[in-house]
Amino acid sequence: MIYPVLETERLLLRQLAPNDAEDLFEYFSLDEVMEYYDLETFKNLDDARNIINYFNTEFEKGKGFRWALELKSEKKVIGTCGYHNWYPDHFRAEIGYELNPKFWRKSYMKEAILPILTFGFESMRLHRVDAFTNPSNLSSEKLLQSLNFKEEGILRDYFFEKGKFVDAKIFGLINE
Repeated sequence: MIYPVLETERLLLRQLAPNDAEDLFEYFSLDEVMEYYDLETFKNLDDARNIINYFNTEFEKGKGFRWALELKSEKKVIGTCGYHNWYPDHFRAEIGYELNPKFWRKSYMKEAILPILTFGFESMRLHRVDAFTNPSNLSSEKLLQSLNFKEEGILRDYFFEKGKFVDAKIFGLINE
């Protein structure tokens, strides 16, 4: 399968490449980005290379897509977004994302997610998209609500991350 390339006014959404490692390391090495992520803060470029390899391997296995969010004006990757935990037989997948803090509060993630949702509903034949947030991640919650995701509840001690159990707030978007 050919990796789908999507485009918005400011962003090129494409497959991650090995030469994106420095851009990813720039923000995956920040504790503020990794606070709600299920990985430890990156310590070196190999960590970034490994996550690129992981995301691309998941695509090759047919388990999901993770797009690089390349800022067209700078040819710089400022984040990633995509689907994982894809269950084609159940017509659902989970969406995940992260963004370099230099680009927070400028609507880049919403701009990226809109065509990704369209791709999911039209090309992947999704009926439902799930999103999980940490209950204290209010920025992510606000983003999801702006995209018409509905809060469905809190799953207590749902994930085990960084040596402890954490709650997850679940949001869902149905293709109606």
